[in-house]
Amino acid sequence: MRIGVVSDSHKDIDALIYAVKEMGHIELLLHAGDMYSDADKLAASLKDIKLLAVTGNCDFVHEPEEQVITIGGIKILLTHGHRLGVKWGLQRLAYTAEEKGVKAVIFGHTHIPYNHYWHDILLFNPGSVSQPRGNSLSSYGIIQVEGGNIDASIYSLINRGHSCP
Repeated sequence: MRIGVVSDSHKDIDALIYAVKEMGHIELLLHAGDMYSDADKLAASLKDIKLLAVTGNCDFVHEPEEQVITIGGIKILLTHGHRLGVKWGLQRLAYTAEEKGVKAVIFGHTHIPYNHYWHDILLFNPGSVSQPRGNSLSSYGIIQVEGGNIDASIYSLINRGHSCP
């Protein structure tokens, strides 16, 4: 299964739409928070793509703050990460992943892309589609789940990306 991943859209629907178009064929889109309402608006325009989203620190709706989903036999935690202190380190995020028995964690909040393993758990942040930080570019992620394996990549938004001052 080919999965698109976005985070921290902050009311920039155009950036979300642009990212989804750049992703090509995906079967699922995950939004890791900030702004849940953006995910709702985008979902209305998606025809054959299922969308799952969680809330972030800038969301004031009573929707899930995290979800554990299973895709192709792989358990994935989708969270924004603000409640796990991801701006100050990823240890709590990794420990939470271990406790929940997941093979991957998708998170946002830092606006900085991250794609690394902690022991055997993938920690994946697609960065921000609209407000990149840390000299990164506007970005999104693609995750491929196949045969019990997970592969993740981060892509800059072509002709939209910019470095933050």
